[in-house]
Amino acid sequence: MPCGGCFFCVKGEEDLCETFFKYNRGMGGLYDGTTRLYQASTGKPIFMYSMGGLAEYCVVPAHAVAPLAPTLPYNESAIIGCAVFTAYGAMKNAADMRAGETVAVIGTGGVGSSCLQVARAFGGRQVIAVDVNEKKLENATKMGATHTVNASSESVVDRIREITGGRGVDIAIEALGNPKTFIQATQAVRDGGRAVMVGLAPAGVTAGVDISKLVRRKVKIIGSYGGRARQDLPTIITLAEMGFLKIESAVTKICSLEEADATYAAMDKGEITGRAVVDINPSIVHA
Repeated sequence: MPCGGCFFCVKGEEDLCETFFKYNRGMGGLYDGTTRLYQASTGKPIFMYSMGGLAEYCVVPAHAVAPLAPTLPYNESAIIGCAVFTAYGAMKNAADMRAGETVAVIGTGGVGSSCLQVARAFGGRQVIAVDVNEKKLENATKMGATHTVNASSESVVDRIREITGGRGVDIAIEALGNPKTFIQATQAVRDGGRAVMVGLAPAGVTAGVDISKLVRRKVKIIGSYGGRARQDLPTIITLAEMGFLKIESAVTKICSLEEADATYAAMDKGEITGRAVVDINPSIVHA
């Protein structure tokens, strides 16, 4: 939710908005320091993560919204502002992907599978999906992967180099936030390649990197926390409307609010392939 006026927003780097991290991430409120979210039974204010997950309504800055095309599915389009938004930011802004490049995506859950779709939409010549779950790898081929690597039975780096003729990929996306896969991403790219880190890890988690290779072979390690709402969100909606992004295929489960806890538990166990969406009011028919 960019404020539009801080140091970073003015520079066009909305994904680093200072106001967002100060007021929303730091205080759980909106940019006037208050919350608009209250518990119905007691009137007690609820300080929120982002805009108010699992709430029927939420207040957001105008900078953070874009109209949804009427041809797009209502519930499934919820992922445009999350998994797809994160993937687009990684491929477009962090990796600066160009048509004809090769990409490896390590971790093919909700964000990772969206990275596969965006990579194919951007004209990826070889798009390699890496995971330990065979069902997710099967789904990855539907999301745009040209090759799959099962990390539980194959050497990820060796297999990626084999697929790319010994060179490595132009871009490796790490979508898990794991030290092992972080290192794999840096090792899977070609000389001069870009390793883009999307997955979040617990605070304090570190990963070792071969400094000499990083310097001599000009490998770039880039962090990416999401897209840029004012610049990217309208483009993402257009790509989905044109069919370049398969929004409905990416969502494999729609649950009610009462089923949300069980769905979160299943997601934590890795049992959700793709993305799950909570339908707050399933009785409402959306035009």
